[in-house]
Amino acid sequence: MPHDYSALFKSEDGIGNTWRELYDESSPLSWNLLNILKCTILLPHDFYDIIATYFLLPSALCSTIPYLFLYGQSGSGKSTVAKIASYLHGCPINSSSDTFAGIRNDLQSRRMGWTDAIAKNALGEEYSYRKSVERNICMVWDDIDSSVFANSPDLYRLFKFGSNRATDKIILSSKEIGENLEFHCFCPKIFSSISPLHLDDRFRELRRRLVVIPCRRVEELTDARKEELNIEEGNWQRNLLDLDAWDWTGFDTVFENYWDIEMASAFIATRRTLSQTAKGLSSQQRSVSLDLLACGITSGVWTDEETALDRLKTYWKWFKQETEKNTGLGSLLKDYIAREAKNAKNGNRELAIYTAQLRTQVQVWVDQGWLYEKPKPTAIKEMMLDAGLRHDQGRWVRG
Repeated sequence: MPHDYSALFKSEDGIGNTWRELYDESSPLSWNLLNILKCTILLPHDFYDIIATYFLLPSALCSTIPYLFLYGQSGSGKSTVAKIASYLHGCPINSSSDTFAGIRNDLQSRRMGWTDAIAKNALGEEYSYRKSVERNICMVWDDIDSSVFANSPDLYRLFKFGSNRATDKIILSSKEIGENLEFHCFCPKIFSSISPLHLDDRFRELRRRLVVIPCRRVEELTDARKEELNIEEGNWQRNLLDLDAWDWTGFDTVFENYWDIEMASAFIATRRTLSQTAKGLSSQQRSVSLDLLACGITSGVWTDEETALDRLKTYWKWFKQETEKNTGLGSLLKDYIAREAKNAKNGNRELAIYTAQLRTQVQVWVDQGWLYEKPKPTAIKEMMLDAGLRHDQGRWVRG
């Protein structure tokens, strides 16, 4: 006979070990979210504020947003960060085994909601009605490797076109003859992987839409970072919050109620100001950062515009150094072409890179670990063309 164990989890006031016991009602949501993140995961870099800001993005108010990419090996805590996002937004954690149709249907159903509205009839009398409105939503994936995007072009399209509200419509063929299906895929997207997708030149269009958060196992943290986090080898487990030991039911209602009309008005006003005043970022960085900046300032993660800009400038500087240090195929080819061009000039001859020569060089990069897998010939061809070269009788030349 089965037993009812539910009473074991109840206290005098109801269910015990709920998120409310961790939540300080006298402090704003941003402070509570930051505290939960810092108590849950030990990051190699102090990017907690960027994660919290991203989690708080009001998708229905945003125009252009990046994607939050959690990168690290197994046991590094990236899945834990994804869990917090799913609890806050009340959304499922998708996996690589989910079908695209299922993901699309879930996105559509969660995007639209209903609210009560007031209008007047021809006689000037007020009446109430139900109005369809866009909700603030988020999508979360755990453990997406490069093969998922390579083998599922529809899913890659969802990521490729879902960062800009103006271009987020995807049209799919329908089973009905002469009819098409269309849906809008714009919303914040959080996903994790053990694959360095931000260094994979097959996904160049995705890479420039990413905010990358590196995750590391505790034993992989530097001594300096451990000192900053005030942890030691033997005590770090005691400093961490076990998410699974708490009941997170209802946590999403805090976020749902957070972006009321007053907060939404503040967000819009802040973003409008930032569009005129935000300086010091590249055009690409600026386009994917404005909504983040507005959210961080409005929610109180950052105290003012100067602080917010400094934090994002620090992040983008780190990102540039990280991607340059972990060189991808594009950068390797760029340096290789420059070196061959210099040799050709010194030899008083035209630049000519033979296909067999290039193939051998790419294999050397793979063997030496500069590339984690051998790129497809089509990817190499595209990058050589982007570099201003053309293929002529078995060699690449200027033209």
